Amino acid sequence: KQWYQRRVRVAQGVVAGDLRVTDINETLMDQCMYSEDLPPVDMLLRTSGEVRLSDFMIWQANFAALQFVKVLWPDFGFWHLIGSLLDFQRHEPLISQNRATYKPFLQRMTRAELSAVAHTEHCTLSSHEDCHFNEAISEAYIETHRNRTENFINNLKDERRKLLENCAEITVAGA
Repeated sequence: KQWYQRRVRVAQGVVAGDLRVTDINETLMDQCMYSEDLPPVDMLLRTSGEVRLSDFMIWQANFAALQFVKVLWPDFGFWHLIGSLLDFQRHEPLISQNRATYKPFLQRMTRAELSAVAHTEHCTLSSHEDCHFNEAISEAYIETHRNRTENFINNLKDERRKLLENCAEITVAGA
């Protein structure tokens, strides 16, 4: 459900002119999640023997150790947890390494994509030789993108805060 809500909110931002289609990337989608300010999921444990996530935290668990235990939740005990934690310890160094290398890679890719969009938008001339694109134009475009997406995320967080405040007022009034 959160994935769907996030997509709808981003689409509404594009329609309203708060975002451009070219602003939509993995980083923006991450920042639109309710779990954006939380640390990453380290281990996702699923009981019952089902080897699927059913769209539960699928985005947040992209670098998590997935544990599928063939025991129902009421029967899940201490030794099942210990086994899962030991298995997690085996995989944790690789998970940490992947997280550490992925974030800089994502930043480089985002920067390259934004530079390519800036070049495409700037050089709408018929001849590529007539285009006077340079690093300053690219940097200005990237800064504009950064400001636009930060404003969108800040507005989204304000909306969420107001919603939570309204829910708290309703709860207190009804108590």
